[in-house]
Amino acid sequence: MLILFLTFSMQGQISESWNLDIDSYTHNSTNYTTKTPPIEFAIFKNNDLVLLSQNGSLVKLKSNGEIIWKKKVDTCSQQRMVIDSNDHIIFSCGTQITKFDSNGKLIWNYDYKNTFNKKHLTFDAITTNDSNIYIVGHFFFSKFLCQLKISDNGEVIWKTKFKQRVDYKLSFLPPKQIIVINDVIFILAHHYTKSYSFLYSTNLDGKKRKEKRVEFKIKKLKAHDNELFILGHLDNLKDKLIFGKINEKLDLSNILELKLLRNIDYEKAILNWSRKPPTKEEFEKEYITVYDINDFEFINSNNIVIVGNSYGKSWYLNWELNKGINWNYEIVDDRYFKFNNKHTQHYYVLNAIKLVNNKFLICGISIENDDIESRFTEYINLFVREIEFEK
Repeated sequence: MLILFLTFSMQGQISESWNLDIDSYTHNSTNYTTKTPPIEFAIFKNNDLVLLSQNGSLVKLKSNGEIIWKKKVDTCSQQRMVIDSNDHIIFSCGTQITKFDSNGKLIWNYDYKNTFNKKHLTFDAITTNDSNIYIVGHFFFSKFLCQLKISDNGEVIWKTKFKQRVDYKLSFLPPKQIIVINDVIFILAHHYTKSYSFLYSTNLDGKKRKEKRVEFKIKKLKAHDNELFILGHLDNLKDKLIFGKINEKLDLSNILELKLLRNIDYEKAILNWSRKPPTKEEFEKEYITVYDINDFEFINSNNIVIVGNSYGKSWYLNWELNKGINWNYEIVDDRYFKFNNKHTQHYYVLNAIKLVNNKFLICGISIENDDIESRFTEYINLFVREIEFEK
């Protein structure tokens, strides 16, 4: 476990207070749920935080980056974590839900795999509201999604399932996020190969369902000042950002579009081209941008910071909504890299961002593999850091 208390500047604009290496391990599978396993965090009332990694680590940290405790939890193809109003940690893994207190002590654990008569259920996203737990999941090889409301002691209050109106057999868009605001449950669903999204809403009883197909990829829902906002991109080239509001009727409003700068990298893109690669001129004509949006955070009601990756580099973007881009950083960070030759692929993903005490907490993943050493072995580091954007 490595923690570095330091301050340095990236491009003279980002200062880092601390950086913590949460997990370091090798990954040998080419058929995992994702080859870039997620890492996410939640904030306690006193601004301590807890992190969950796909490698099976649940870690509680002080706000200065000091580890309070770390424990191993089950790993599965899909797992998520939130903190409820009592500072209890709610952890989902497959069809199981586990509640821990803030000290990491087990309160209860239940498996809900027999809640529905359909097989191959997995929970995809969870949230809490008034001590109740709201869950959305899907059934493999099925167009049906499920919703549950669970009490603070693990009892199922209600359950429901519904069929997605997707366009061909065995096609479904798995849920990515569930959020409760103003007594409305919102669900976002999309698939990495599809260029559209589905939004669903119900009341707190899972009734009065509304549905909306959106013809662009929504990547994140986030509440701010008692309103719900969306962020996504317009097409598979990901060369535009789209941002706006959504109401309980699933009406979109205040839509803004932002053209992104070109970030093509010919040499990197053709490194493992499966056929004869295009010429640089052909590539520049056809391939424009490869930005991946993962999360955003409000600085204020008119200013957001977006994080993700850009051609394997850490990507930060500041969008002043009524003006445009203030800054757009694609940062190379080699602190975790083991290899440095031309056969090596380095890949960074910034997964989540949160503003706490006027500084930003960011968690993410660095991945690399060396084709000469082992084509399918990936070296993975999961990290969290506190940064500040200089004025």
